[in-house]
Amino acid sequence: MLDLKAVNGKAVIPGTGIVETGIGCKDGKIVVLAKDADLPEAASVYDAGGKYVIPGVIDPHCHLGIFTGDFAYETEHETRAALAGGVTTVGLFMGGTEPYLPQLPGLVDTLNAKASADTFLHLAMFTSQQMDEMERCVKDHGVAEFKFYMTGIPGVFPNVTDAFILQGLRRMRGISDKLTACIHCEDQSMVDAALAELVAGYGDSAGGDLCEWAKIGPAEAEELAVIRACYLAHVSGTKIYIVHMSSEEGVIAAADHRPDNLFVETTSPYLSLTKDDPAGLRAKMLPPIKDECDREALWEGVMEDIIDSFGTDNTPLSLAVKGVEKGMMGAMPGYPVIATHLPVLLHEGVNSRGVPLETIVEKACANPAKIFNLYPQKGTIAVGSDADLVVVDLDKERVVHAAELYSFADYSIWEGRTLKGWPVATIKGGVVAVENHEIRVEPGIGRYLARSI
Repeated sequence: MLDLKAVNGKAVIPGTGIVETGIGCKDGKIVVLAKDADLPEAASVYDAGGKYVIPGVIDPHCHLGIFTGDFAYETEHETRAALAGGVTTVGLFMGGTEPYLPQLPGLVDTLNAKASADTFLHLAMFTSQQMDEMERCVKDHGVAEFKFYMTGIPGVFPNVTDAFILQGLRRMRGISDKLTACIHCEDQSMVDAALAELVAGYGDSAGGDLCEWAKIGPAEAEELAVIRACYLAHVSGTKIYIVHMSSEEGVIAAADHRPDNLFVETTSPYLSLTKDDPAGLRAKMLPPIKDECDREALWEGVMEDIIDSFGTDNTPLSLAVKGVEKGMMGAMPGYPVIATHLPVLLHEGVNSRGVPLETIVEKACANPAKIFNLYPQKGTIAVGSDADLVVVDLDKERVVHAAELYSFADYSIWEGRTLKGWPVATIKGGVVAVENHEIRVEPGIGRYLARSI
């Protein structure tokens, strides 16, 4: 007998298309795809009501524990927000200059105890000691990605040189050709010059707005850094993943210079907001949100397969910590967006621009799984894959209220706006974990995914 069968749905299967099929689940896996009438008996039946059933969404780009300093607390709350939004797997970036090997066992224990979504780790590289730990992080803890910051985050992370990055890429290539280097692509000198100009104009005042803040991330800074990343991918042979592309110039540079071993991510905020957005400084981020032409170029990049995947860069914090009242220079960068990731992609992509649902699913589910060594366990609907499924209603309209999104953060950059296209159920490991936006499971159903390469 099956544990669960999902019937009366239209499955969106990457590489295949939309198929009317029943889905049978047992022991956390998909074990049969067949006509509804041909499925075996099941302990539980979910009727999808003719709606679309997609693979669980993978958000490969999330940060936790930065502002509260409490990784366990944020893991519990933000992965519940993820699950409610149809995100069943989360990639977490870990940073700092301390060695990682002493930290990893405790981090993994916390993720297994507190997370409601499955998780995997990317480790940022800042020191030679951290680089020396790479092989053990891979072999002992299943880490398969390392991140390099061409531009640092002021007061949080420093930048590293191209020489350091190339050394790291070659070290990674020597371990395995399946490892991925994630690179924050902006030119530090251009960002520094832009920041100095803003500081000269505003100092510690509470002035400035999101439009002014956009000046700290000049498009040419991303463009030049993307070209450098393409070159580093070419000379090293290492797989490179450009995180959070934000500009038209970056898209063009990737299209013109990318080798086959380079992949590009953008985020749902960059695909939905501009610097003129009424969210104002609540949407302050690094790189900053830019112009309408940049947003449209990113969507064009999605349709032309220059953009390979969608992330969030979810960095949750409260309004008190965000500090919008401190002005452009004093407000913190970051926002809680994982719960609205899929609705934003459906609203802005499918419903507003006519982007095929299959394209959204490919870049929100299948491609992240393939890039980060999780496919076909994740990212598809197939016999043997994890039974992580999301039932989507493309016509459902819902007003965004932060209090209903399960995040510990008390605001949303889409607060009060109506988004069309929402998940109405999330099936995690063959269990209906969320239905009609109500979470039915306790924290801790997620597991840490150690990748074997």
